[in-house]
Amino acid sequence: MFYQSIPHTADIGFKVWGKTREELFSNAARAVTDCLVEVFDGIPNQTIFVNLKAESYEELLVQWLTEVLYHFETQSLLGLGFSVISCDLDNFKATIHGVEWDSATQPLKTQIKAVTFHEMKIQEKEGQFEVQVILDV
Repeated sequence: MFYQSIPHTADIGFKVWGKTREELFSNAARAVTDCLVEVFDGIPNQTIFVNLKAESYEELLVQWLTEVLYHFETQSLLGLGFSVISCDLDNFKATIHGVEWDSATQPLKTQIKAVTFHEMKIQEKEGQFEVQVILDV
C-alpha cells in the first residue's frame, strides 16, 4: 500500500510513502486522485507536462498536488498515472497521464478545496520517504 488514510477533524488526511522523493510525489498524486473519485484501470489518452520551482520540498509537494487538482477542476483531467522525472527544488519535472473525467460514470467522492501545509513534513525513515498530507474539503 502506497498510502494510508489518517483521521482528521473536518478535512481529509493521509500518509504516503516512497523509496525515492520521485516515488513519494507520484504516490501522493495518486492518493489525491483516489480521494477525488473511485479510480479505475483506464488507458490514459492525455498527458500534461508540469514544471515547478520551490524553496522547500514541502512547498514543492503542495504545488505539485495543487497542479493535479487544477487540471482535474479546469480540464476534467482524471490522472491515472504520474511520472516524476526530476524532483529538484529548482527544476521539478513531471507528467500527468490521464483521461477526461466523466461524472456520470465516475462520481465525485470528495470535493477538495485545497492542499494544505498543515502538519506536512517530508522525512526519510528506514530507507524510505514519508509525508503526511491534509486536504481542505
